[in-house]
Amino acid sequence: MGMSPFKNCSGGGSREEPPRSARPAPNPHPSRWSLLSVHEHPNAYVLVVKYFDATNFEGVKVMVYSGKFPGIDKLRWLDPHFTPNEMSPIARFRPDVAGVTMANALAEGLSKKG
Repeated sequence: MGMSPFKNCSGGGSREEPPRSARPAPNPHPSRWSLLSVHEHPNAYVLVVKYFDATNFEGVKVMVYSGKFPGIDKLRWLDPHFTPNEMSPIARFRPDVAGVTMANALAEGLSKKG
C-alpha cells in the first residue's frame, strides 16, 4: 500500500531541516519540506510531509490527492493549502496514525469503481 507512515524518503523540497533560528514562523513554505511517506492507490494517493516552517503538529501534514502519484522528482513546490492549483490536496487529516489510516481509507474509496 505504501511506505512507512513516518519514515523519511529522498526527493522533493528542502531535504535537510534548517536550524530553528533560520525558520520563519508559523506557516509552511511550499518549497521547504521533506516527504515522510507516500501511499499510492489506483486513483488517489496520500502524502505525509514535514514542512520545516510550520509550527503546529511539528510541521507534519497528511494530505490526500486525486489522480496518480506524479513521482518524487516532479514534486518541488507542494502547498498544503486548498487552492485552485491542479496540485492541491483534496483532503487533509490529523498527522497521526489514525489520520493516515483515514486518509488511506478515503484514497482507497476514491479508487473503487462505483
